[in-house]
Amino acid sequence: MNVMDKFLLGSAGIAAYPPGATFGPRLLFDFEFLWIITGSAKCKFDDQAFDAPAGTVLLGRPGITDRYDWDTKDRTMLAFFHFSFDYSEGEWPALKDWPIKRTMASEDLLRTLFRYVIGLARTDKPDKEVLLESAVGLMLRSFITDTSAVLLEAHEDLPDAIQKALAAIREALARDPVPPLTLEALAKAAHVSPEYLCRLFRRHLNMGPLECAGLARLERAASLLVRSNLTIKQIADAVGFSSPYHFSSKFRSVYGVSPRDYRWSMQSGFMITGNPVIQHLQLHVPLAATRDR
Repeated sequence: MNVMDKFLLGSAGIAAYPPGATFGPRLLFDFEFLWIITGSAKCKFDDQAFDAPAGTVLLGRPGITDRYDWDTKDRTMLAFFHFSFDYSEGEWPALKDWPIKRTMASEDLLRTLFRYVIGLARTDKPDKEVLLESAVGLMLRSFITDTSAVLLEAHEDLPDAIQKALAAIREALARDPVPPLTLEALAKAAHVSPEYLCRLFRRHLNMGPLECAGLARLERAASLLVRSNLTIKQIADAVGFSSPYHFSSKFRSVYGVSPRDYRWSMQSGFMITGNPVIQHLQLHVPLAATRDR
């Protein structure tokens, strides 16, 4: 099993759902790796229904119709990415024999590779496609053979003050609805002055803390647009916008399309990018923060 012929990575990211949200039913045309980081789901893959608590890794495959009913009491957060390849090439087992569900070990290779794949997908690094194919191939082989229980630690390359500010933003985004964030509150969480925090953000992320918080709010909304059945108004409320009009205006200024058009395009397989906060906010905070789960 050393070939992923015609490999192609699709959409990838982090999604957060308010309690009681649903997604699907949806017919999958490609593969999807999905890791439930916090919360839980009641899942249905074709006629097979099962529970998926935090720490569950799921593998959807072409032709499956899936549906998710997210935790009714707590927020659910997950990491996901889509991919396709010619699985008739190489020594892959028959598709019907592939598992669809595994429970991630406390020290698990998949945890680090989820972070790696989603982060690399947002970059323009040389040999990106080759690296992604190798990483996803390793994930797939270890998932199929149930041999992913390995300890790998993440490398965090942002200053501690930025990490703490990002954690405060993530904490705010976890609440329903999302509360307003002030520069003073972020600086207090980071244990530095507001002026120093602004300088750090400008130096390392090329944006201010409040700009980062605003983009993070929109990125959560983008995930809900693609991966939930919530209405535009419900999403605007969930991420803390005063009105659907204000939300749509801010969303269009970053993504270049309306929330409704974004939902249609992404669900139809057309990738739309443009939010510069994705990699730092999503990968350095939520995935690293859950490595002890």
